[in-house]
Amino acid sequence: MDTVDLSSREYEFNNYSIEPLEIFEDPSGLLHGGVGSTVWDTAIVLSKYLEKSNILATSAASASRSKRTTLNILELGSGTGLVGLAVARMLSATSQRARIVLTDKANVLPLLQKNMEKNPATGIELEAQVLDWEAVSGIKAKVDEKGGSGSEGDKALVEESVPVMETDALTPSSSSLTVTTLPNANDILSTEWDLAILSDCIWFPALYAPLTGTLNRLLPLGSTSKLIVAFEKRNFSEEMEFFATLGKSFTFRDVKPEEQDPNYQSDDIFLFLCQRRP
Repeated sequence: MDTVDLSSREYEFNNYSIEPLEIFEDPSGLLHGGVGSTVWDTAIVLSKYLEKSNILATSAASASRSKRTTLNILELGSGTGLVGLAVARMLSATSQRARIVLTDKANVLPLLQKNMEKNPATGIELEAQVLDWEAVSGIKAKVDEKGGSGSEGDKALVEESVPVMETDALTPSSSSLTVTTLPNANDILSTEWDLAILSDCIWFPALYAPLTGTLNRLLPLGSTSKLIVAFEKRNFSEEMEFFATLGKSFTFRDVKPEEQDPNYQSDDIFLFLCQRRP
């Protein structure tokens, strides 16, 4: 196969001076990216909240206090990259220099790379890297004998990553983009992050332990970084198990509806602001 047919959707900013994003999706499933090949509503709600809130400005102030001119932002489970790319455009519009690293499993990276290439942001260093939560945390996902819930493509998240598909349609050409396809997390673990983003990544309970273990390593004791978690309610009792575990290491509060964009919110989508416990 030389090419993969992709659909696309546009994300428009409230600030019309910012060029809209064009985000590619893979409805065919041929890239085997599972849920990471789709733009979910949570990503839009979170991006709109970030447009309205001052969290990017306060994160930039935190970087300044650390005597850094570059803001460091990390997204876990980036999927199509909508949230991270929206953040890049917003920061670029304020002339804020930033390094934004979008991460996911290797089988998701081809589509993520395509979207990064399509949506550059002036003054922003965009990177795509593999980040395997099991490898970083040292905790294996707990999957039952039937493989747990989810589609076959989604189960790749707890199995070996499929090779990155090499196609002309999905090969980034811009030298402003950095792509790391080897699961080496040393650079990510050694970086002082100002903001970490987790959007719609707690749908699969088998990954809760590796995910929380990874967050504990990325934002260690003493970290002043903010962590923002957004998710759509699917099985609330299971999702609260994740927050019970996360609460052992992080404090968090929910983002109230009045803090969110009035036109982009849902009773089923929740946002939490978190910070590492001292």
